[in-house]
Amino acid sequence: MFNLTFDYNTVWKFADWAENLPETVDFVDYWYNLFLSKTKATIESSPANKINAFFWNRWKNDFEIYVDKYAPITGKSFYPDERNWFAMYMQELVCALQVPSRTIAESYGKECFSSIMAMFPKYHCYGIDYFVGSFVERNGLPQNVEEVIRVNL
Repeated sequence: MFNLTFDYNTVWKFADWAENLPETVDFVDYWYNLFLSKTKATIESSPANKINAFFWNRWKNDFEIYVDKYAPITGKSFYPDERNWFAMYMQELVCALQVPSRTIAESYGKECFSSIMAMFPKYHCYGIDYFVGSFVERNGLPQNVEEVIRVNL
């Protein structure tokens, strides 16, 4: 069973990582592939993996260079605050659904990531519970998920 508790520091690290990506990187492709990656699975596999990366650039290096060898592609980068918001809310979605990031990417697809980014004007000022509730209402639950865990942020 997957069990990932909300950890503010981890959410903050993902948000900071997203915010600091170069302006030329296709953000949706980048974050979608991150959700499918071994690097993200390792981060989620234990509390020690979350706290051991004191800086997000360790995870970035694992994703882009050492573990997954993901080469960023050029495309729409969005504004830093949009990337920050997306990274935070998607990590909080992982916690609320209690599924690995890979499950979210495989269940909903890259198109869903794009549609979430397009909803930034609507959701950036709402809390995570509202976002998750709206997300589930629109997209349904992943297979084997029966309930949403309230994050209350």
